[in-house]
Amino acid sequence: MIRIVVADDHEMFREMLSIALPRGGEFQIVGEAADAEDVRAVTARLRPDVLLLDYKMPLVKSFSRLVGDLRECSESTFVIVLSGTASLEVARQATDGGASGYILKSTQLSAVAEAVRTVAAGGIWVDPSLPRKVFDVFQRSAHVAEGRGESGLASLTRREREVLACVAQGISNQEIAQRLCISEPTVKTHLTRIFAKLSVKNRLSAALAFYNRERADAVHPTAV
Repeated sequence: MIRIVVADDHEMFREMLSIALPRGGEFQIVGEAADAEDVRAVTARLRPDVLLLDYKMPLVKSFSRLVGDLRECSESTFVIVLSGTASLEVARQATDGGASGYILKSTQLSAVAEAVRTVAAGGIWVDPSLPRKVFDVFQRSAHVAEGRGESGLASLTRREREVLACVAQGISNQEIAQRLCISEPTVKTHLTRIFAKLSVKNRLSAALAFYNRERADAVHPTAV
């Protein structure tokens, strides 16, 4: 199950998403926030898988800085920006902070759900109704991240590396959950992200990627 925090200053919009998104049983709304201070506190405390973040949040001095702060306080949280307007400037500020998606508030709920799935798996999502230039901004941002070595194994968070190490030992999801003190659905979410980041489709391929990296590190140890 994908854990989501909804951050928007309009209570009715938050309530609508909080009621509609979990209906399929795939998503869980674990928290809400109404301004920049709230969203920082809620994200740090709950560490959701995905944060749906309104662009026009109260108490925001710099939107890109806000997104960056949120990514720092919860490195495993992916940010999708919500906006009522199509704007290249919104896209630039979002990607400068490290956001993974941009959707319009007027989009269909099914598209919001697809955006959450895609971003939770490590991808990017741009509302299809947005201009091509907006997509290009997110695509360039993704390429820059890859150029800095933030793809594949290098892009895994600490928790994802712990899960992958357990997978490489042949441990089941239930046993991983018990060992790491997390729920089984959380283990499955981590595996979805790991598979996406490693571009693999199953546990065996992920385990092989892990062991190949371990072997390389043994032959060419990293200097400290």
